[in-house]
Amino acid sequence: MTSPEKKRKKKTTTNPSLKPSLLLPPTPQSTPNPDLPDDLLLSCFARVSRLYYPTLSLVSKSFRYLLASPELYQTRSQLDRTESCLYVCLSLPPDPNPRWFTLCRRPNQTLLTKKKKKKKKKQSSNLLVPITCPHSTPVRASFVAIGSDIYEIGGLVNGVPSSTVSVFDCRSHSWHQAPNMLVATEKPQAMAIDGKIYVRGAEHLHTPSICVIDSVLYLHHQGEFKWFDNKERDGRILQGLLYGLAGLPKFFSCSTTCSQIQLADYGGKMAVLWDRHDRSSDCKGRKVWCAVITLERRSSKEIWGRVEWSDDSEAVLEVPGSVAFVGVVAATL
Repeated sequence: MTSPEKKRKKKTTTNPSLKPSLLLPPTPQSTPNPDLPDDLLLSCFARVSRLYYPTLSLVSKSFRYLLASPELYQTRSQLDRTESCLYVCLSLPPDPNPRWFTLCRRPNQTLLTKKKKKKKKKQSSNLLVPITCPHSTPVRASFVAIGSDIYEIGGLVNGVPSSTVSVFDCRSHSWHQAPNMLVATEKPQAMAIDGKIYVRGAEHLHTPSICVIDSVLYLHHQGEFKWFDNKERDGRILQGLLYGLAGLPKFFSCSTTCSQIQLADYGGKMAVLWDRHDRSSDCKGRKVWCAVITLERRSSKEIWGRVEWSDDSEAVLEVPGSVAFVGVVAATL
């Protein structure tokens, strides 16, 4: 007689004539995803807002390479998908060399921040992020942006007025020299109008902040925003700007805390940056704040401004010591 073990073995003996696929489920095999052509990836990336690029760069090394390539920005330009990117040059003593920052905005954030009771510290949605661009910026130089290039004009080099013009390529974060000006200027005021740069010497070292948007000059002076054009040479008040909820922070109107205010053309909107004491550090440090204002011309004598984005609870940059604005411009990328 056969033992029970032998009987069980016989019962489980497989028929060699049966195919293995009929007895056991097929073993799943991983099929490698085919690599997408770079041209296709560039076309996809160019259609996505730059706000998502930091997240996309985490996917793979090839993604990081393409997102940092000049070809991406050429594709964005060809597809008319360019965006304005704010660049800020700051002096941060005791460092003698000014440092460059860019405004990094998180996607899908509420544009207007409303006052709410905070149970925990809120993480800022917008930050000034430092960028690497080794370069010695002249003292009192002026800056303008045309396309993706930022022009650094004049200033003082070793205490002597300079006629040099340097260009910062925002796509590659590299500098190169441009032809010099005909006249050296110690404290130039430069403007870009219709793709041309106009430079004049400043009459005073301390001048009000100005910017040109759609051929209209905007100015902030003594707590007021004004605008000028060829028809309104005396200047008119920019209407509609409120302080407090759904407007500029209340402390913006306090001249005792805001020592500097800078304006810039931010893709047809007006970017406003200012600094004030950091009360959390016993006023030893400073905080830099930012707001974006949309502009609407309602008549030949009336322009209204509306605060599109501002955050009265979180600054875009905190520094332990003093800070001074050297230049604020917006490039197109």
